[in-house]
Amino acid sequence: MRWLRNLFSRPAPEAAAPERPPAPSQAAAVTGWDSWRAVTPDGPVAVALDLSLEGRVPDPARPHLVRVSYPLRAPDAEGLPTAAEGEALARAEDALSAAFAAAGATYAGRVTMAGARHHLFYLADEGPAAEALAAAARGLEGYQPALEAEPDPGWRGWSDELSPPPRARRWMEDRRQVEALARHGDRPETARPVDHQASFATPEAREAFAAEAAALGFEPAERRDDAPAPSPFSIDLRRDDPVTLRHLHGVTWTLCELAARHGGSYDGWEPAGAARPS
Repeated sequence: MRWLRNLFSRPAPEAAAPERPPAPSQAAAVTGWDSWRAVTPDGPVAVALDLSLEGRVPDPARPHLVRVSYPLRAPDAEGLPTAAEGEALARAEDALSAAFAAAGATYAGRVTMAGARHHLFYLADEGPAAEALAAAARGLEGYQPALEAEPDPGWRGWSDELSPPPRARRWMEDRRQVEALARHGDRPETARPVDHQASFATPEAREAFAAEAAALGFEPAERRDDAPAPSPFSIDLRRDDPVTLRHLHGVTWTLCELAARHGGSYDGWEPAGAARPS
């Protein structure tokens, strides 16, 4: 299904490519299953993936990619599932993940678009795939699955189709942190001091970043010269902001782009005074 790969390689018409994409965050990685969405020239795409696999990709023990695809029963006008179909889709996913796990597969994630859902599995050999699909038949009742397999030792399916682009990944990390604060009774609409971390290869780049950020109302709270290589020169910036997700994400993405312009990376945020992991 290389057409799916090609689709993700084309930017949406309204999305201009930046001069330099922001570097991935060096903050603690988001782990477990998560999801992101995108708008492509062929319509919206919803992706879910197991982010705990990031440090183990590619897996040389599982070089074969198997896709199980089927049309949605009643997609909405944009080709995505409706809530009414949610239970049936969850049943189908549970059946597939259990059957393929029994065959030694790693379930990497799924892509939903244009009225269809695609599940991506990695196996040592594609031989057991048909048997695994047959074992999942009861959970797939009402769907008409098709199976495609191809060698993918570099896990291009993961990197090209499942892995979130930088802004989607930043949104996911911001969302998780905002939700964690909410679970502790935080009132997100209340403005409070928020610290933002960034790191750079040289002290000159750090200071140029800090100067531009100052024009946006950020004040330096702390500078350190012992961050991990290759960007040991870090800085904390502080500004009062509410931590509603949409507002806070706009702030973090602005700082991501600003850090990238100076060859650095934006490393994350936390309420001022929060304890840091040792």
